[in-house]
Amino acid sequence: MRQPLLTFLLVLLMLSSSHLLVAQSYQGVVKDGETGHSLPRVILRTDRGRYLAETNSTGHFAFDYEADSLSAVLFAEGYRQRIVQLRAGSRGEFTLLPFGSELEEVTVTSLRTSRGNSSFDYTPADAKKIVTVLGEADPLRYLQVLPGVSPGMEGGLSYFVRGAGNSNNRVELDGVPVMAPTHLFGLFSVFPSDVLAKSTFQMGGITASSGDFLSSLLRLETHQRQAQRYTGSISLSPIVLGGSLRGPIVKNKLSIQVAGRTSLLRQEFLLLKSILGRDKETGEEQIKDDFNPQVQDLYAKLYWAISPQHTLDAFVFGSHDYFDYKPKVDDSQGIFSRVTLSWNNRLAKIRWQYTPSALLRFETFAYYSDFKSDQGDVQISNSPKAQRQFFGAKRIEQALQSQFVAELSGIQLSGGLSLRLREHHPLIRLAGVGSKGQSGDHEVIRSQLYSAFAEGSYQTSTYSLKGGLRYDAYRDGGKNLLHSLDVRLKGTLQLTPSIGLEASFDRLSQYQHTLEGLPIGWALDLVVPASRQFLPERAHQGYVGGFWGDDTYYATLGAYYKDLSHVTAHRGGINQFTTRNVRWHEDLLQGRGRSFGLELWVEKRKGRLTGTLAYTLSRTTRHFADLNEGKAFPFANDRTHNLSMQAQYETIRRARSGQAVTLSCAFTSGTNMTLPVTVYRAEELPFWDTQSGGIHVPPKQNYHATTRTAMTSANGYRLPYYLRLDAGYTFRWQRTRLRHELTISVYNVLNRHNAFLTFYDDDRWKELSITPLIPPIRWETRF
Repeated sequence: MRQPLLTFLLVLLMLSSSHLLVAQSYQGVVKDGETGHSLPRVILRTDRGRYLAETNSTGHFAFDYEADSLSAVLFAEGYRQRIVQLRAGSRGEFTLLPFGSELEEVTVTSLRTSRGNSSFDYTPADAKKIVTVLGEADPLRYLQVLPGVSPGMEGGLSYFVRGAGNSNNRVELDGVPVMAPTHLFGLFSVFPSDVLAKSTFQMGGITASSGDFLSSLLRLETHQRQAQRYTGSISLSPIVLGGSLRGPIVKNKLSIQVAGRTSLLRQEFLLLKSILGRDKETGEEQIKDDFNPQVQDLYAKLYWAISPQHTLDAFVFGSHDYFDYKPKVDDSQGIFSRVTLSWNNRLAKIRWQYTPSALLRFETFAYYSDFKSDQGDVQISNSPKAQRQFFGAKRIEQALQSQFVAELSGIQLSGGLSLRLREHHPLIRLAGVGSKGQSGDHEVIRSQLYSAFAEGSYQTSTYSLKGGLRYDAYRDGGKNLLHSLDVRLKGTLQLTPSIGLEASFDRLSQYQHTLEGLPIGWALDLVVPASRQFLPERAHQGYVGGFWGDDTYYATLGAYYKDLSHVTAHRGGINQFTTRNVRWHEDLLQGRGRSFGLELWVEKRKGRLTGTLAYTLSRTTRHFADLNEGKAFPFANDRTHNLSMQAQYETIRRARSGQAVTLSCAFTSGTNMTLPVTVYRAEELPFWDTQSGGIHVPPKQNYHATTRTAMTSANGYRLPYYLRLDAGYTFRWQRTRLRHELTISVYNVLNRHNAFLTFYDDDRWKELSITPLIPPIRWETRF
């Protein structure tokens, strides 16, 4: 028995020895291509996604690998990825170029962990390839071409991830939550693309340092490095004028970045009104009404490199939307209604980072977030008195968070503490006559959220493991203390150099509720805090999938299951549009939800022709005890099939110019809604025979008093399928230091009238469509 055992041990020792003999040593340094400074925290991976090493504080790397030479991808925040050739035994020196230093931003997406399954990294250059309604490059628009993501209203930016609601997503700008991330009722986002370096979208295995959401996390990261020279941009579209500037105040010490946009809609309306002028016969203006839409956003950031170990940065951000429609009042006619809508974001953050070594980093930051929305309805009549009604919401959050990131024996660790103080003003009601006599319902609810989180990850050439815990202690407005322990788990296994498996599990909690109305991504939905009466929303989600790919093609296929609890709904949806109905406490319902499905992602990454294909097959339901007779029913945005395809072909590729054509297609099942199916005469009310008493009731009131409407089951009618084709053509050219880009697009090439809703009017069924054929155009110059 000893001889075979001894032989086995000798063979094992020989195999191990031969394995060690072929392991070769690699070393080198990575520097900034513009300044020549060494770059710390540059990640090196093989062109198939295997982790190799990370540069230290002096930009150097060293590792062993079982080959004489190999291709590696260099990846660093704020810099373009680059594929380099490494040779064993020689010391290599490589450079990375920051974003914006070349004519065209091209992203090398050979890092498997950053594209596919449940996590996607993308840059502003990726977002530019998506045809948009208004022509604006938009980081939120890119989400709607990913698997597992279902769009809301056509043209809008609402998105529903794996069966959850639009309000269950969390959008962060450098770690600060943005409550209202869209402009113009959801047509484009509030984030100027020039301030962004990278965007990370996570649907599973989500980072434990972020919480208070139920579905997905979008982390928008601005430029985090020192600016070495002044760069900027100016952009113009029929809707928006924008610009940005970034550069050093004190070189290698202090830099600044500013960016902003403003709408041109008001000026264009006044121009159109002046062109049309007055009617020659009557002398009246052709356009009698007044229309005043306003859209602005502004971002400003300071970055101070105090020393090689200490940095300090701070930013302020604000966005403003205002819509005012005032009809021309004719004294000979009746009452007119003037409508005003507005919503605003105000953010401020300051952060200190201490990096004592390449393997350890500490970070502490504080932020202030303020969101406010208002809806107004002013009844104007020929009398001097006017009735005014307003309602809205306000949410203020102040936060302090401290965390660390460390690497120990190949294990990456992070953890920290956070405190969030919140104020919710869920409803403001004002009603009056003239300037006197008003009544109000102004509620202020204060709450606190205390959190502790920890996360660890370990990666080898064949597998990776990541796990995180997040403990939340939530004190609601009634001083009740609620607890939650969230779990984030993710693992990958590399079966072959090009094939692998991935699995993840997430337990998530959300401490506020949104009474969602129309699925258009606007900011006018009512937001209220969780409490002992209305418990925090919960989600349990699992995902299992596989991936295959090389440096040109990549594909993933997986399945998910999500269980939702304490999700919210309106008892009666009309209550969000009027102040005459019940208070929100009486209108809020809580129930359960379930969603499951298959997700497919295919991507071509290299060559003149690139593109993606995403397909989701899913089923999503809701269950509320007080709705649909207590039976489960389809979610309003339950789309069985969801297909999205994008392709871009470079027709001309030159050193200082280029042209590309973009084509895209979106096909989905229709959404669900509740419809009336028939009307019938109800039993007559007691003593309703008003004629005998000499009382006259108008026919309309008499009809509604004695007639009932039978409805379908909740969301029992599915609208027709949705289909849209888009096309665009981009010209790029460079003259001296100026780089120009002109994009001409056609949104909804087929001019297909996709149904947003169906209703019965004038004795026939009608369909309302939102977005016809739109030809946006956008010009941009960079310097």
